[in-house]
Formats: sequence, structure tokens, C-alpha cells
Amino acid sequence: MSTDDTTPDGLIPAAVLASDTPVAVYGYARAKAGGEGRMLGEIQAIIGLTRKEDGCEQYVVHTTPDQPGAFAFYERWSSGAHLLAHVSQPFMQTYFAAIAGLVEGELEAHWLHPLS
Repeated sequence: MSTDDTTPDGLIPAAVLASDTPVAVYGYARAKAGGEGRMLGEIQAIIGLTRKEDGCEQYVVHTTPDQPGAFAFYERWSSGAHLLAHVSQPFMQTYFAAIAGLVEGELEAHWLHPLS
């Protein structure tokens, strides 16, 4: 299954989706000027729902008073299949559509590989 219809610009690499071991990502997004409050609300709306999903090991969003509208995400999923199920959730489709016009630039995603 392609993520082109579920995530912005195919944000998740195929190798991550194929992983049968845990996957993690650090992400960053900045709201356009004037959209900070709305973006915060959209993010807050998905946190609890995401944390209840099967395979969600950690989902944390950070911000700082020094940079209003800047959000840093850390996610860890049990596998790529769990991550794909997450981004395919109807509430995530609503979220991606809602933030599309609120994000300054592109969403950043840095896929992390655990050291063993």
C-alpha cells in the first residue's frame, strides 16, 4: 500500500513501512504566522487518540515558549505496519487535511535507527 494518499508527500520511506521491528521518528513542524493556535488545537486533538492505538510505544509532542508555533514530535511504533495503520486512521486523514494550510514549509521527518 502506498502512503501517497495517507501522508504528505509520501513522508514515510518504504523501508520504514516494511520494518517488522520498532521504528521511530523525530518530526518538526512550524505553523504559519497567525495559525499557531489552530495548529496547536489540531495537534492536541490527536495526541490521546494516537497513544491508544495498537503498536504505539511512545508519542510525545513538544513546544517551547521561545518559538510559538514550533512543534517537535517523537514517535515510536512497534513496526512499520503499526505506523501505516496509524497514518491511515480517519482522524489522521482529518488532521493532515487540517494542517495542510497551516504548516510553514514542509513537515520534517528524521527516521531513527536504534543502536544495539
